[in-house]
Amino acid sequence: MRRILFAAFSVPLTLVAFADPPATETPAVPVLHAETRVVQIDVVVTDSQGKPVGDLSKKDFTVTDNGKPRAIDIFSVNRGEPAPLAKLPASSVSSLPPNVFSNRKAGPPNVPGHSTVIVLDQLNVAHDPRRTPFETAADAQLQVTSLMSKVKPDEQIALYVTAKALGLVLLQDYTTDRTLLLTRLKNYIPRGMSTPPETHPDKPSATPGSPRRDPNAVPGREAEMLAEDASRDTRLTLQSLAEHLALVPGRKKVFLVRGPGPPLLMHGMWQKAWDKTVDALNEANIAVNTWAGELADRTGGQSWHESYDLDAIMANDIDASRTTYTLGFYLSGTDRDNKVHALTVQTDRAGLRLFYRQSYYAGSTELPDSSMEKGDLESALLNRVDSTGVGITARVDAVPGTPRGKIDIHLNLDPATLSLKQQGSGWTGKVEEIFLEMNENGNTLTEVSDTRAFEVTGADRVHYDSQGVAWPQSIPLMQGATKLKIVVRDSKTGHVGSLTVPLK
Repeated sequence: MRRILFAAFSVPLTLVAFADPPATETPAVPVLHAETRVVQIDVVVTDSQGKPVGDLSKKDFTVTDNGKPRAIDIFSVNRGEPAPLAKLPASSVSSLPPNVFSNRKAGPPNVPGHSTVIVLDQLNVAHDPRRTPFETAADAQLQVTSLMSKVKPDEQIALYVTAKALGLVLLQDYTTDRTLLLTRLKNYIPRGMSTPPETHPDKPSATPGSPRRDPNAVPGREAEMLAEDASRDTRLTLQSLAEHLALVPGRKKVFLVRGPGPPLLMHGMWQKAWDKTVDALNEANIAVNTWAGELADRTGGQSWHESYDLDAIMANDIDASRTTYTLGFYLSGTDRDNKVHALTVQTDRAGLRLFYRQSYYAGSTELPDSSMEKGDLESALLNRVDSTGVGITARVDAVPGTPRGKIDIHLNLDPATLSLKQQGSGWTGKVEEIFLEMNENGNTLTEVSDTRAFEVTGADRVHYDSQGVAWPQSIPLMQGATKLKIVVRDSKTGHVGSLTVPLK
């Protein structure tokens, strides 16, 4: 792999070049920033049978913030009534000019109804002594296939897979088209898995159904390494999913589906990294419903035991979550201490279960993450879905040449996803970029990385806020390259955006 590094440098502010300028010039007026923020909590309430409860009122709830009671300033009930099917598009597609690509398209279509994200977890499938990893993965696919006929027709479903060496793969974006979803499930072949090695203590014996080997008879470090790798890769893909869905409004219900296996390693040396991922999931308003009980509890999701009726369990959870209470309170500027706050929601009615986000960040509207390691930045390169923590739009032109061509990139970054620091009468910002070329087999051919600092003057601030910042970039075109991956990280907040571009 060829690697090219560029030194950090400052660039002047360049306005977006992808759209015609407005007919009239924007007046130079100061940009006002609100001093209040609404903390929104979407709550699902079920009875002892797991059925939705939809007859509660505002006075039935109490909310505490780090143990401090909060007045409920906003209250509403959404019962997820089905929308007319004729008005529901099969998918959400936006039109862009030729050779222009963007990661600012995440989320379900803006139509009535309810949405669900299903992630087939094929990272944690190599630990069942009774079945091969492929059999475990196939069982999970069958459960999700069966689920399709058990949910309401207007349910919008997005389908992902997480697999070793592939990261997070989008099989199908939000759609109500069951035929399309079933086709995607049928055509996907589980990959990135291998049969446990002979020295693995969970390696099944040759006779199906016979007990596992004595774990003391062979070294057990292989099993520990597999569990560590699966836990790390699961965390990184969930982090990527949080970044991908962070800008989608409302509560996102994610089902992480897999077969039997050991618990995720979320304590000890892994706790700090998992705490960061859980905070990101809560800030993105994502509930993870999964076999891993702690992960479900800490994101306000539901957990289930290993079951052959997982399709029915998921269908019941989806139906229950269609009835949602939205509670909210205002956070003033004096309340912002730049810390993560624990949330507690309770009701006086006995026998009810409440599911809701467990925390929020009491600072700016984005969770800072200046401690993010470079490995987490590069993990965005692994995942097959685009992260939206930094909004990216790029015009990409592959130019052939002798002996080698080049790729011309005109990059625009969304100002709403970048942080600025005031300096004198202007502002400064800094981002880190990685450009990665890959061939059709997913092998890396070259990597180009740099750091860019930019300045926004007082006169340019209004234009920056409405149109963003842009600059050109050219990199060598490698022989056999079929895909370009662009990753941008805001240096102050640690938020990451990524964009995948096919090369013609």
